[in-house]
Amino acid sequence: MKLGFLAALILAMGFVATPSQPRQYSTHLNLEETSETSANASIGDLDGDGDLDIVLAKGRHWPLVNRVLLNNGRGGFEASNLAPNADRSYSAVLADLDGNGTPDMVVSNDRPDGKVVYFNDGKGQFTKGGSWGAPEWTTRNATVADLNGDGALDIIAANRGGQSGFCLNNGSGVFDDAPCVLIPAESATSIVAADFNNDKAIDLAIPHRDGGQSYIYLNDGKAGFAKTVSFGPPVSSARAVAAGDLNGDGWLDVVVGDQLTGARVYLNDGAGKLVAGAALGETSLPTGAVRIADLDRDGHADVVIGYYDEGPTPAVFFGDGTGATFTRVAFGDGKGAVYGIAIGDVNGDGVPDIATARSGAPNVLYFGKK
Repeated sequence: MKLGFLAALILAMGFVATPSQPRQYSTHLNLEETSETSANASIGDLDGDGDLDIVLAKGRHWPLVNRVLLNNGRGGFEASNLAPNADRSYSAVLADLDGNGTPDMVVSNDRPDGKVVYFNDGKGQFTKGGSWGAPEWTTRNATVADLNGDGALDIIAANRGGQSGFCLNNGSGVFDDAPCVLIPAESATSIVAADFNNDKAIDLAIPHRDGGQSYIYLNDGKAGFAKTVSFGPPVSSARAVAAGDLNGDGWLDVVVGDQLTGARVYLNDGAGKLVAGAALGETSLPTGAVRIADLDRDGHADVVIGYYDEGPTPAVFFGDGTGATFTRVAFGDGKGAVYGIAIGDVNGDGVPDIATARSGAPNVLYFGKK
């Protein structure tokens, strides 16, 4: 099998982790001492000082205050509240909404709380920039992508028990009067936005949360999603989804985390259709969170899985570049339910770290070992 360009470049430079020595994540730092209903974590340089900070989205069905953790560069964080009010947050997505070069924040809240945009002053201080979507949306996770090709990032909401939707950015990052469009997806808690058919338009892969068929909604380039392609079983209970090129063929694949059937790879057939592939771990383990990244810097995509039930430990599945064979490395203590995962080199040692947002256990940052 031919290597992709990135894999070949990395091999040529000698940055290869041997399969017999997969990356370990045995060192950790508790991000909080409390065990609350956290839902997600995001990583980015919020204050422009060159190191990565963390945002914790908290609450879910029960209002809590979201937290901003600024990296002090000395192995610790300066923590503060994102806003004084508590809300039912599921995600706090970092993205430059107003085009000024600093990461702003999209907070998705369950009903009846409004969904909120926060603008960053470039120093990690956030002010409320308005609302988006509808307060009655039963929103779980949000994502951002340029759906209509105008260069501005739009917001996509995964709504459980009802139709999901997206809101278009007018270029300023203000969504109060933005047009929002419902997508005919029946129930979802996670949506991945990516170009699955390589036509330069961002499509939406929406796995069904509550016993129905999952679909890719193909974008016509103008945020029209009339054409769909089904994937996965006719009945699914998916909690999480992530996209990445798992076999190096230049087409995006997905990993779906299902509450009833575990995590599974779906490989792109080269025409935008997703075909069921390898199961990741035991199919009896309820998957709560999924992320894809090259954790061992060998040019192949790896998959991080967190589980919804307490007991099974999270795991990294290191890929060999085929999309079919993975080496499992467990980490963590198996406490709590993992609702969210974020990946980034937080301590600046050149190795990606893993932040887990947990419900019923403290949120934790796991450091990758060289």
